[in-house]
Amino acid sequence: MSDNTSPAWTPLPHGPRWQVTEGEPSAGEAGPWLAAERLADSAGAELSRLLESERAGSGHRTGHATALTLMAVYAGWVTAAAMLHWALYDEVPDMRSGNVLVRPATHGIGGVRVRRARLLVPRAGEDPVRLLHRAVLDEHLLPIADALHRHTRAGARQLRGGIAHGCATALCAYGAQADLLAARWRQFADIAPGGLATLGEVVRLRQAPDGQERLVYLRNTCCLYYTSAEAVRCASCCLTSREERLRAYMRSK
Repeated sequence: MSDNTSPAWTPLPHGPRWQVTEGEPSAGEAGPWLAAERLADSAGAELSRLLESERAGSGHRTGHATALTLMAVYAGWVTAAAMLHWALYDEVPDMRSGNVLVRPATHGIGGVRVRRARLLVPRAGEDPVRLLHRAVLDEHLLPIADALHRHTRAGARQLRGGIAHGCATALCAYGAQADLLAARWRQFADIAPGGLATLGEVVRLRQAPDGQERLVYLRNTCCLYYTSAEAVRCASCCLTSREERLRAYMRSK
């Protein structure tokens, strides 16, 4: 079915992580916005600009560490709305790179736009999870990871670990419907391209004092954020023992 007959999508106000604005930026704000499809060009000015923004914000000393941190943050914010909408409603918003604009921030992504807010229509015989893989992974995040690998020589597996972390966080950060979202993560990850299922795990925790259940993600790869100027490990860092990470998550709000 052509894009002209794709149903409209209304982004829901779940929170800042999932915020998406429709339409091209105004002339006054056009400068900071980058076309996501151009980020797959390893020699392009757009990718260099996004990397430089992350390097300046994080204080990384190396290009490959900057790329690993950028990939995790990018995946956790730019395509998060599509991940959560699919998980809750079994529909896939068009977050293919050709429909997305991003605005760099001091650390990470400061804004996400879509040219048209629409849902994708599956191809014949294509179920929603395969459609999600195509929109979010095949036609967006994986090509950017490949470009970052070529540009900085950051490890391909570590970059894909950042994708897995970001996609999982899009569900874990929602903070509700743990049963549904845990099942949806397994549905997404178990057959995802790039071996995403092996790069970390979603874990269910009950927190004191109210016993509220939440989902957290434990990484099997490192984004090297501890080498940044902030010099701290991420909460999900694989350099910290599994038990210590779980204890820290249990104490956090």
